[in-house]
Amino acid sequence: MRFYNPAKDSPEDILDHYTGVGEVFAVRDLDHIFGLLKRKLRVKRGSLFTLDDAKNNDLIFLGSPAENLTLREIRSTHDFIFQRVSSGLRKGDMAIFNVHPQPGETPTFLPSASRPLTQDFSIVALVRGLNPARSTLILAGVTTVGTQAATEFVCQPDSVQELLRQLGASNASEMKPFEAVLRVEVKHDVPVETKIVALRKGPP
Repeated sequence: MRFYNPAKDSPEDILDHYTGVGEVFAVRDLDHIFGLLKRKLRVKRGSLFTLDDAKNNDLIFLGSPAENLTLREIRSTHDFIFQRVSSGLRKGDMAIFNVHPQPGETPTFLPSASRPLTQDFSIVALVRGLNPARSTLILAGVTTVGTQAATEFVCQPDSVQELLRQLGASNASEMKPFEAVLRVEVKHDVPVETKIVALRKGPP
């Protein structure tokens, strides 16, 4: 198995029976949080997603566009994007690209090349849906471990409070669209420490 390459692969060749371990843990964590809030969470695999879903619901997407191809069909991130490295020693590797680096920021966020993985990067982003009255939350790592870490980040009170602080919001109801990059320290394929390393506030 390998990532889908639109330049040479047919959509009919997609094998959609694969889910990363991180995505499984992510769904478990989200289900737990929604249960505590006494809200229902409906889980769908990407191949069953429709544009009507995007128009009529608030959504949470797990996994990068490299794995979750549906993200390519709707509004996604603009400041931080997933893309393959085009040259150098890491050519072909998936990374998060910083479209407009701020002073002190790196233009590319790459997970560790070593195996086992010791560092990954994730995107946590809240964007407007196809229907502006709806919102889409994107939780996506360069690897499946990063996706798990991004989900844990939004499910833990301390990290959510830190995000709200950096966004200048006193509570979640004041939260506006944003994009954030997280650095994830990994040990034995488990995310052990996660920190915001870049943040952009979107339009209101």
